[in-house]
Amino acid sequence: MPNYDIRNLSVHELFESGCYIIPNYQRNYAWTPAEVQQLIVDIRDCALSNDGRDYYLGSLVVFQRGPNVFETVDGQQRHTTLGILLAALKNEFGQSLQGIAGINLEFDSREVSSMTLSRLFNKRRSLADDSDEHTMLVAYRECTRVLREHNAKDIRKITTYLLNQVKIIRTPVPNETDLNHYFEVMNNRGEQLAKHEILKARLMKQLPEEQQSAFAAIWDACADMGRYVQLSFPKESRTKLFGKDWNSFPNNLAHVVATLKSSTRHDQSKSLNEIINQPPSKPPRDDEPDEADDIGGIVTFDNFLLHVLRICSERPKRDVPLDDKRLLATFGREDLSPNPSIFIINLLRCRMLFDRYVIKRQINGEWGIKTLKYKQGTNKDSIYYIESFDEGESQKIVMLLAMFHVSFPTQIYKHWLSAALWFLYKQNTEQIDGQAYLKRMEFINDRFLFGRFCDNEPIDYYELCFENGTKTPSEINETHLHRGTDVQNFIFNRLDYLLWCQLRDGFVFDGIDMDAVMIGYKKFAFTLRTSVEHHYPQNPAGQHMRLSESKKMPHGCDTFGNLCLISRSNNSKLNNLIPDAKKGHFSESSAVESLKQVFMFTYKNWGPKNETAILHHEEMMIKVLCTRAKQRLLSQTVASHKN
Repeated sequence: MPNYDIRNLSVHELFESGCYIIPNYQRNYAWTPAEVQQLIVDIRDCALSNDGRDYYLGSLVVFQRGPNVFETVDGQQRHTTLGILLAALKNEFGQSLQGIAGINLEFDSREVSSMTLSRLFNKRRSLADDSDEHTMLVAYRECTRVLREHNAKDIRKITTYLLNQVKIIRTPVPNETDLNHYFEVMNNRGEQLAKHEILKARLMKQLPEEQQSAFAAIWDACADMGRYVQLSFPKESRTKLFGKDWNSFPNNLAHVVATLKSSTRHDQSKSLNEIINQPPSKPPRDDEPDEADDIGGIVTFDNFLLHVLRICSERPKRDVPLDDKRLLATFGREDLSPNPSIFIINLLRCRMLFDRYVIKRQINGEWGIKTLKYKQGTNKDSIYYIESFDEGESQKIVMLLAMFHVSFPTQIYKHWLSAALWFLYKQNTEQIDGQAYLKRMEFINDRFLFGRFCDNEPIDYYELCFENGTKTPSEINETHLHRGTDVQNFIFNRLDYLLWCQLRDGFVFDGIDMDAVMIGYKKFAFTLRTSVEHHYPQNPAGQHMRLSESKKMPHGCDTFGNLCLISRSNNSKLNNLIPDAKKGHFSESSAVESLKQVFMFTYKNWGPKNETAILHHEEMMIKVLCTRAKQRLLSQTVASHKN
């Protein structure tokens, strides 16, 4: 007789026994690197918090086929990812799994998926094997990449916590259940109320009635991340709120209350319940410039709220996670809960700074930093945009912030944005000095490399972003550069940014075809690239030799000189081609994904018989990568004197 008891299982108990079958009606494994990263970070945060609480992943809904054999109805993505995470901890970090012998998942009629999980756990083949399921290999690499940011002590803590205190609730369904229908229902559930809407209600309840409508107006305007915040207020209120050019910060909530008091869109007679439950009222867009439509922001409103909570105090708060799933719990903590009347004004101010000084996708698809302006005319008023800084400063700041953004696409890792907002917020001025802003973010760029990504004992992001007195190593540990596909994306993005800066300033690299490089420089822009490519492939097509380890190149194909960062689609298409064949493909492209790759293409010969070229390139790239902002400034000064 099958057992229909609901079981609360630890990860160790889940994998120690039993067999779970993924039926045909289930989709393939489909978690993205961002989702894998989110799971690991959630578990990591709980493991290192030392509060002793268990972490609940949710439900694993199953149908019992036989004794200790279960058909998974809902939860296979989490279950599969946990198995891949265990494989990475075992193989890449030497962690004991307390007797777990394998990943206890099998797939009906999908032998490749079953075999891939087995191979990952037992590491029987190279991770570049074309016969394996690609999404699982990507998830394995992402697990390895994220975990490499932590020292050995933390890895042991994470492993122990994962096995014993990460829990999943196994819930069986009755025998008579129509499993296909149940699966369809489980995957078409309606949307729940957004967390920021619940938070809005909680904060408003703490305010007197006469302030609640104004609070709601500011909140709703800030929540629309698709256009500049001034444009989300009623037209007749904008000049009174933001001054004659719409760029002054409202000082307090009382000022907003007085300004909006006569607005029909925020009637003071409405009850709190009506204000909370009505959909946000958005002014029409017919008075906006074309460029205002659907600007592309880099964070959600939920995430932005956490940045504001973190920075809007005398000094940034240490214990504010950037995980929007924990939005309500974070704001609900007694030591973090803000004063609503102060917080809402800080929120508006930060949103105006964000709009004006943080990159956004413009209507032409390019990154930009622009300021919204208003000018009253005799016959017609004008609403338009200007560059927030002069052209030279703006270009560099845009590239630097774009570099940070694509390096940390997952919102929980956008600590650099907190650092930028903190700098902007504490200036206490409406006009930011571009050089000072650039200098600060260059400083953060340096600290991330030397203190986080090329050090065996990574320094906490809070220390790097907000504690100037925290010292970082003077040199990098180069072993972090020779890890093949496990090299961190930030390292390549930083290098491409620094190459772009040097080419922009007219530097000439010895032994390089500078004409070809400059063509690539003009085509380069930061895009989301997540795939580390071996320029000379690990498994070259045809009869070409492998690039093996040697005395001069002990890391062989995985040496830093042979690596670059490109999009996953290009890597999968060109994976096994030799450099000459790749060069033909990229020469026809209208865009350049990697400046490092552009430099590699300038070498006539590259491969097992031409280690000298690889080592020359590697030495040049590491020198650029490790140049700090102060040294770059000095070099630019010398170059300008020569010119």
